[in-house]
Amino acid sequence: MQPGQMRLIRKIAAVAVISAACPAALGAVAMMGCSTVKGMSATCALNGIFVSPFLLLGAGVAAALLVSGWAGLVLVWAGVAIGMTAILGLTYLVGNLVPIDPFAAFIAWVWFIAPTALGYGIGRGVSRLVARR
Repeated sequence: MQPGQMRLIRKIAAVAVISAACPAALGAVAMMGCSTVKGMSATCALNGIFVSPFLLLGAGVAAALLVSGWAGLVLVWAGVAIGMTAILGLTYLVGNLVPIDPFAAFIAWVWFIAPTALGYGIGRGVSRLVARR
């Protein structure tokens, strides 16, 4: 396999990791019982607040091990956009469509991109420190 092909595969893998992490983070909240008939309770929401960011943080670190630089950060952003679109598609397939308005979409984007980008930064920092040795 040639180096150019390997870089392309790594870029695709990074986007796939991030794209899968977004629905998985939301799914972790749903699996905790948040999607009950009564709706989301305060306890369940707090559990989701603690679980989801760590999952997204780990996905950012994994992406940082696959790609680097500003192009890698753009791929992380693209992965979050694809993941959020996947969430919308999955909720449509299940029959419980998420209401979309610009303010809620912006909050959701910040909720997903912040820990993912932080994880990417941490992963790049660690990989640079290891590379110096």
